[in-house]
Amino acid sequence: MAEQQAEVKQERRSHSRFGHFIAFAAVLCLIIYAIFNIISQQAQIVELKKQSEALAAQITDQEQKNDEYIRLLRSGDEAEYMERIAVEQLGYAYPGERRFYIVERNDDEK
Repeated sequence: MAEQQAEVKQERRSHSRFGHFIAFAAVLCLIIYAIFNIISQQAQIVELKKQSEALAAQITDQEQKNDEYIRLLRSGDEAEYMERIAVEQLGYAYPGERRFYIVERNDDEK
């Protein structure tokens, strides 16, 4: 009888150890998952900050353009505006006028 009780206690200890091992493994997996999740979220935050900065720069650029357009509209000088657009954006020139453009040469094209 004592031997049977000893065997039962031994069996319970082995089940108990196995249960502790399973619990430890589960907790370890949870910790690893949490660490991976935190690192992933930090990477996403960095990427979103970069996108936010790029969008802020675009907004600033557009606001400057809008201010320039508003200034031109308020000045009432459409001819000056049309001339500037024709020369700067469309590449037009007055008859007999020569325009020279500085072209930068890349080192790779030598």
